Amino acid sequence: MKPPLPICDKSAPSKEGKIGALFKATSYITRWTCGVIPPVSPLLFFCILFLNSCAKPVNNDVSESLGQSDPIQRLQQEIKTILNDPLLAPSNVGIKVVSVTTGEVLYEAGADKLYHPASTMKLLTSATALEKLRPNYRFHTTLYAEGIEGNRVRGNTYLKGRGDPLFTVEDLAKMVDILVQSGVKEIDGDIVVDDTYFDDVPMGEGWMWDDGPIGGYYSHQSALTVNHNGVKVTVSPGAEIEEPVRLRLDPPTEYLEVLNDAVTVGASESGTLRVERQTNPVPANVLTISGFMPANQDAMRRHVDIVDPALFCGTLFREALARNGILVQGVVRQGVVPDGVSEVAVHTSLPLSLIVRKMNKRSDNLIAELMLKTLGAEVIGAPGTSQKGLRVINEFLSESGIAATQSTLADGSGVSRYNLLSAAMLTDLLGRMFQDFSVMPEYVMSLPVAGIDGTLSWRMRDSGAEGVLRAKTGTMRGVTTLAGYAMMVDGEILAFAMLMSHYVGSPNPHRALQDKIGNILTRFSRMRGG
Repeated sequence: MKPPLPICDKSAPSKEGKIGALFKATSYITRWTCGVIPPVSPLLFFCILFLNSCAKPVNNDVSESLGQSDPIQRLQQEIKTILNDPLLAPSNVGIKVVSVTTGEVLYEAGADKLYHPASTMKLLTSATALEKLRPNYRFHTTLYAEGIEGNRVRGNTYLKGRGDPLFTVEDLAKMVDILVQSGVKEIDGDIVVDDTYFDDVPMGEGWMWDDGPIGGYYSHQSALTVNHNGVKVTVSPGAEIEEPVRLRLDPPTEYLEVLNDAVTVGASESGTLRVERQTNPVPANVLTISGFMPANQDAMRRHVDIVDPALFCGTLFREALARNGILVQGVVRQGVVPDGVSEVAVHTSLPLSLIVRKMNKRSDNLIAELMLKTLGAEVIGAPGTSQKGLRVINEFLSESGIAATQSTLADGSGVSRYNLLSAAMLTDLLGRMFQDFSVMPEYVMSLPVAGIDGTLSWRMRDSGAEGVLRAKTGTMRGVTTLAGYAMMVDGEILAFAMLMSHYVGSPNPHRALQDKIGNILTRFSRMRGG
């Protein structure tokens, strides 16, 4: 005889119980995939999920007998005590906490005032992308040829990009393999790169000139992107004293010219090693290594953003062809794919749901900006621009009943200081997204989990928020933000936003206060008042 299935109470499960169960399920999946807890059998896992979904609604009579208003007042007082910390005296703070189950505002202070959202801006970009493009949307990068006769391409080859933010040299290599397998030995014409699916504006409005170009904080934008539009440079000491330092480029390429004037010095000597990309009179793909590097110093690794990503992609393609014995007679240049050419290979990206996850977990600015322009191209029409993408976001907010008339949106990533929005606007968005089951799981799963992964991997460990709170972080000089979801002890889901600005020095003390509030929210219970 088969074992009986778990039996629920005949009363309908509460919406709160169902939402809490799903939230617990997504938290479990993250902890499982990150290796924090061992896996269990799928049957046991879904039985646990099913039993959680059978939770009865809280008895209102019992809640009232315990004094339902008192626990909320206690919660509000605990948050207020944290916000009264002298550290925040010179700063501005906007905060709002809302139950996504009931819509009840549990706490707010300065919630309608405008702040720089920093990377919590990505909450708007990812929400709009999931809603308008849908979770299974995929990006395509295509290789064309004018005609293959025997072992020759009689004319040009074309690389057409459509905004894939995760396209890599390995993906290029697979395209080269297709040419090799077809017997091609020579290309008579040029390698033409077509990035006209987007405009040619490489950076966002209001971006600070001194935020790049070393470090990968923001890479140049292009519809034909490869390897995050940058080169990883590793600098290590030479084998002997007074020898030049050793360099390694990943991917190896001649597109980035390197001038190495740095030398190795004795282990006891001090020195400064400088890695600088040429920016004057105009940005160029020239990297200068200068100064001194002690013989016992660990390798230095830097991400160097490159100029003209499409040409970079075309150059990497040509270098891969050469390594496989295919001669290119022409040059790498920009252009447009003409009618009548043959499709040789198509690279299809991961689904949007997984790309959004990569964007939000690690707060990837390039992904956010390419996603913004893709929204413009797909919803309004190519070429995709930031302005078109922002128009799509604003239209989505309006359709969702989220007042955005007092806000200003300038980019998709939050890098720009022209972005201004409120804590209330963020919690409205979070509440809206949690109610749409068609995208809610993908949206929630994209957020970093406290103490587990992404930009929250080292925050709120050993607290009630660990593994329970999911939120997008945001940081720029003088600004730290946190917005997302927290689950109370009773299983009720809260949406919250905390925007802090106008402080000097490290954001860590302010983050610590945010983490305390996160711990309070996840330890709170309406039944026992905290």
